[in-house]
Amino acid sequence: MSIKEQIQKDRIAALKAGEKERKGLLDYILGEIQKAEKDPHAKGDPGTAMIQAYLKSQREMAKEFADSRPEETARIQREIEILSAYMPRQLTDDEVRQEIKTLVDQGVTGKGPIMAALKQKHGAALDGKRAAELAGEIAG
Repeated sequence: MSIKEQIQKDRIAALKAGEKERKGLLDYILGEIQKAEKDPHAKGDPGTAMIQAYLKSQREMAKEFADSRPEETARIQREIEILSAYMPRQLTDDEVRQEIKTLVDQGVTGKGPIMAALKQKHGAALDGKRAAELAGEIAG
């Protein structure tokens, strides 16, 4: 079952259960996925890419509002929790370090080629920003 199909199924369940906040979020995400599907330049699974981008922006907003708007921060955290369930398990820092060391041992040098290889192999399971930081530390 694709991410879109799972979200559609969960949206109906939220509607039946009267979970207005969850249903509203899933409606929004489905609309954004449908827009992404129409983009001729989109790469990979539009559902995964859209949710990743949304989660990134929400995490940044939560940091920004942490002190000044606690109720908004709590709402954003609930959204992050709901949508994170649709994403593949993220690699830990130790797993990323091990992958980078393996690539370096295989002769891959430079941050760019290492990142390309990591993204190719792990896709959505990789936090690109954190992996780039670790690749910079290890590969120099």
